[in-house]
Parts: sequence; structure tokens; C-alpha cells
Amino acid sequence: MLAIAFLNPLLLWAVPLCAVPIVIHLLNRRRFHKVPWAAMVFLLAAMKRNRKRLRMEQWLVLLLRTLAVLLLVALVSRPQLGGGGLLSSKIHHVVVLDDSASMTQRSGSTTLFVKAQDRVRTLVDDLAQRRGGDLFSLVRTSRAGQPDLWSQRVGPELGKRVATMLKELTVGHGAPDFGASLQATVKRSAEVQDAARTQFYVVGDGRAHDWATDDDKPRPSLLAALHGLRPDKDHVTVLGAAGPHANLAVVEVRLVDRLAVAAVPTTLAIDVQNLGLDPTTPTMVAVEVDGQSRVVLTVPQLAPGERVALPIGHTFHQAGPHRIEAQLEPTEAFPLDDRRTLAIDVRDKSRVLLVDGQPDEDNGETFFLQAAMEMVESGIEPQVVSDQVLEETDLKSFDLIWLCNVQSMSVATSKRLEEYVAGGGGLAIWCGPLVDAARYNDLLWREGKGILPLPLGEVGGDPDRPERAVLTQKDHPICDGMSEVLDLLFGNVVLVKRWLQISEEGNRGATVVARIKDAEGPPLLVTRTFGSGGGEVALFAVTADKFWCNLPSTDLFVVVVNQLHRASARRHDVSGQNLLPDGSYQLTLDAGAYRSDVTLRALVGDDERTFTAVEGKPPEPASLTVPMNELRALSAYEVELSRHDGVADKRLLARNAPIAESRLVGFADTAFTRLYPQELHNRVTFVRDESAQGNDGGEGEVWPLLATLLLIGLLAESLLAWRFGRR
Repeated sequence: MLAIAFLNPLLLWAVPLCAVPIVIHLLNRRRFHKVPWAAMVFLLAAMKRNRKRLRMEQWLVLLLRTLAVLLLVALVSRPQLGGGGLLSSKIHHVVVLDDSASMTQRSGSTTLFVKAQDRVRTLVDDLAQRRGGDLFSLVRTSRAGQPDLWSQRVGPELGKRVATMLKELTVGHGAPDFGASLQATVKRSAEVQDAARTQFYVVGDGRAHDWATDDDKPRPSLLAALHGLRPDKDHVTVLGAAGPHANLAVVEVRLVDRLAVAAVPTTLAIDVQNLGLDPTTPTMVAVEVDGQSRVVLTVPQLAPGERVALPIGHTFHQAGPHRIEAQLEPTEAFPLDDRRTLAIDVRDKSRVLLVDGQPDEDNGETFFLQAAMEMVESGIEPQVVSDQVLEETDLKSFDLIWLCNVQSMSVATSKRLEEYVAGGGGLAIWCGPLVDAARYNDLLWREGKGILPLPLGEVGGDPDRPERAVLTQKDHPICDGMSEVLDLLFGNVVLVKRWLQISEEGNRGATVVARIKDAEGPPLLVTRTFGSGGGEVALFAVTADKFWCNLPSTDLFVVVVNQLHRASARRHDVSGQNLLPDGSYQLTLDAGAYRSDVTLRALVGDDERTFTAVEGKPPEPASLTVPMNELRALSAYEVELSRHDGVADKRLLARNAPIAESRLVGFADTAFTRLYPQELHNRVTFVRDESAQGNDGGEGEVWPLLATLLLIGLLAESLLAWRFGRR
């Protein structure tokens, strides 16, 4: 089917002007007045002989003048041929629509997603007028593998169909991967045989984050997608619908302490960041714990890109699941990231293992440690074992292990300790006269590859001449919030009589927190982080009892023990219950205790879903995977498990928006030219004007032919008029 359309159809009203040359010709014929005279007889005879030739010449010039006017009117009306004809080939128009969370940003009285929908509708109407017979497809970035429309014929009914479909579409909470979406769409469109060319339209908010990485480089997936285009057949037009760039966001609600324990003060932090291009004004953020306790914090003025952590302390009086919610003042056009939720499980107690290298019924190596930990305020539950029992103890259930004057250990035990620390567990080593330094160095130091912070040496010090202790790293996590007190007490209370030398040669990232004598003296306390799991190891050069040092018999010891526990205990991993829309909630159920149905209920909103766990083969437990993209609310969800005895077991998870969607700064064609290779510049066109609909390469336009014909016609008319006039 050959369709003809005009880009400027209103100018077709000038077609009657083609009659002007005819009217002039007729008027000129009426201007002559017959006056007979003698010589006229010979002229009339000559004219009768050439009448047919003269009339043909006049009609030919008149025809050329009329055609010139007609071609001029047609030229300014810009007719186009579409749908595959002699001058045109079919084009496959593929719209890639951004339906990510950032499209909820408000621009004026509407959202960017509504503006993007309007652009798609306008594009379809425009194609129906001038590209009838072409092909059209609609793909959303959230489901690139499942197009909403694919390879549909462009015609009068397509506009209504697309408009109806767009009304049913909603914005998701996920972050788009334009590269992956475009790659999948390009691959799919290459299989369409009915079109000679493919025109891709990327309709979205055109953010820099979608096109460039944080270190200002091209997105690898998008770069691969553009390289996959056929240079002579494919083209991408970016139809941007950008809104304001200003955005202040709550980017994280986090647990500062390594774990939360009931009845023990817990430190949290609310991270707020300015993701816009201009400084912000001071504002407020409200923090609620379990929807009851409410604290309002002041957010200072932030420069572009600046991030501030607002600390908050809270004591959870009950163990179990709790939620912390932070809410900025709702003054922005992008409220999606003004609220964020953290779901945590508060422990009843933190379990620690005390390994006594010299057990004693009255006063063993761990006596003072037990006394410091068994205080109600500590939240610590100690368990004491001997070094022989350590070989058989399961270490995974403990947050921190204390080795107190343990002489040595087997190779198997040293490997188990290393695995425990590499997995995030904490380890504190107290030296003493029984410690075999050479064995420790062979098993735990291993030339800096093991868990020992630094290698051990000989025993030093004189019991008759005790030395003072000096705090050298006041900003260490052990000193958090108490650096001045610890500095004062270390220098005035602690007396060290003997110690095990700690060599600082070949330091592999260890930190000396305290020293003996002075700031340059032998190390007293050394720490080091080991492994990707963030396990902390602390090494004391003295004993955990008062045999070598008076520290355990002072009040300072309680403070040191609790501070060390806060800084070194196994960090509570909350990632499994704080998820993004593209994540999944994983749960295992003991089929003997729980039913297979699990209910997820939003605490803010009315979203409630029930999922069924998949039963495993005995003795394997049942497993449940809940995709977060199936939930609708951005808030805390209560997870209700039903026991066979009728008792409900409740847990919490939080579903938050991805921070990547909060970066609203736009991406211009100049940035594309700067970042992307030269060979890709002609494959992408950026269109910011909302009235423009992109570029189809001028396919089907016949104005060059009309302009050529007009020029030829004018030249022919002038030449013939001159030639006929001479004759």
C-alpha cells in the first residue's frame, strides 16, 4: 500500500493559484483591438499558415508556467510517500519506553511518565499520517523480553490501540538497564524481515546515570548495544522528557554498631545526600522506631553531591524484629526517595566464647572477663571452655571469641579460627606466660597471611618497675564516644609489669591502638581487619587476668571489654531483609514446624500477598523465594509464618527504592559526543524539544524531486519563451 501525506497540508489551499497563468493568458487575448490596414492582408495570410505551430507554442509555455506554480505549492507542502512504494521502503519503528522509578518525578502538574506517554501517542499519530504501512513496536525497559506491541502495521487504528494500552501502564520501582533493554530489542528487531530499516525511539527522562558510570565513562552494556546496531539500517532517537534536577534524598538508614542487643544502647545513622546540581536549604528529617518513637533531626545545607550522616541513639527494650523509618519534609517534586526504612532483628543477648588457657577453680584466666560481661547492661552472654574443648566447639554461633593465655592449638583449629574470622567473626587474643609465640607465628601469622595482626616475640618488662600505658589511636572504633575518658584512664590507671613483645616489622595493615611507656613504646593493643567478611582481630600483649597488668582489676576493664565487643563482634548482616525492587526475599521453613503458606503484609499501604513455599525432599527444609518486583509498596513488610500449633511467627523485611533512580541530572548530546566513540555519533540523535518526534532519515520525502522538476520547468519555460519570441 502506497500512502501519501503532507507535512504542511494547510498550504495545499494554494493549489488554485495554478489557474493564474491561464487567467493571464485569457486576459491578454482580450486586450487586442482589430484595426484593418493595407499590409495586414499579407500578415494574416502568414499567420494562417503558422496558426497551429503558434498555438502549440503558446499552450506549451502556458503548461510549463502552470506546472511551475503547482510544483511550487507541492514543494512547500512537503508530500511524503510511505508504506513501501517506488520512492519509499518500510521502516520498523520501535519505542523503548522508560517505566523506571525516576519517571514518577513531577514536572509541573504531571509526572514525567505521563509526558513520556504523550510523546509516544503523538509519535504514533504522526506515523499514522505519513508512514502508513510501516511497522510499530512498543517495549518497556522493565520487561524488554516481553514487548507490549511488536511488529504491528501502522494505520488509522494503531493510535487508538496504543492510547488504550498506555493508559493501563504504570511506573515500577526498579532501576532500568537501558543497555540490556536496547540489546534485547535490537536482537529481536533484527529478526523482522518485513522492514528494510529500524528506527528506535528511547522515550524517558534522559538521565546521565543511564548513559554514564559514576567515574564518567560510557555504560558498558549501552556501549555494546550501540555497537550492535547496523550502521546503514538502524538508528536511535532519544526523546527526552527531563524534569528538575534538584533532589535531596535519604540514601541509607543503617546500623552503626555491629549488632543490636535488647536493653543496650544502639547507634543508628540516617544518611542524607544532595543529588542535585545546586546547594540545598536546611530542612528536617523525622525518624520513627516501630511507628511510635519519633525524633526530628536537622539536615544542614548541603553542597551538590555532599552527604551527611545524622547519628541517632536508641535502646530497644525487646528482642525481635524492629523497623526504623526516616522521612524528609515532603517539599520536593520527587518524593520517592524522601522515605527509607531499615528492618533489623534485635538480639536478646550476644553470645561470646571465652577460651581459658589456664583454668582455675577460684581465679582462672577468664574470671575478670566473665565479671565484666555478666553485667546486665552489657547484653553479652559468655560461655567458658578450655583450650582442649575448643577443638570440638562449633564457632558459628558466637559473635566474638576470646583466647586467654592459650598455649597453642592444632592446625585444624587454626584453620577453623581463620574461616570464622574471614566470615565476619571477631577474635580477641590475650597473651600470657603459656603462649607459644613461635607456634602462634607459624599457625596464625604466616608471614602476614594469617589472622594474627602482628608476629609475637619474647617476654619483656620488669615486674618491679611497672610501666604506664598510652592510648595512641583516639579515633579508633574501640574509643568511639569515649576517647577522652579512655585516654585519661589509660595514662593514669593502667600499670604494665610484663608483656609479650609484638614485632612491627612487616606490618600488613595492623593498627596499634595503645602502647607501653610512651607513644613510641612497645605495642600493648593491636587490631586488624581480616578477610572480605570484615572480621576484626584484637591482640593484647598482656594477660586477661592481673598477673601481668592491673587493667583487669580496674573499673576501666569493664569499659574496654564492652567497647571492644562493640567494635569487634560479628556484624549483623541485614541485607537479606532490606531489599530493592529487583531483589528477592529468601526463606527456609522447617516443614515439621511451619505450614507452607507465608503472608507478606505492608505496614504502610494495603498491599498483602500470600506465597507458598516449595517443599524439599526430606530431610531438606521447604524454601520460599519472593521476588520484590511482585510487591507494590515501598515500606516495611510483616512476614507472617503459620506454625502447626497455631502460633504466628512474625518477621520483618523492608523494600526500598534504588538510590540509582535518585540521580536526576540529565544527559546531553554534548556529553554523548565526549564519552562515546566517534563511529557511534551518527547512530544516535538526541531530541529535547517535546514537539519534535525524531528522525526517520527523510525516508519517503519527495521534495528533492519536486525541487529538481521545478528548476527544470522554470529553465525550460524561460528558454522556450525566449526562443518563441525570437521567431
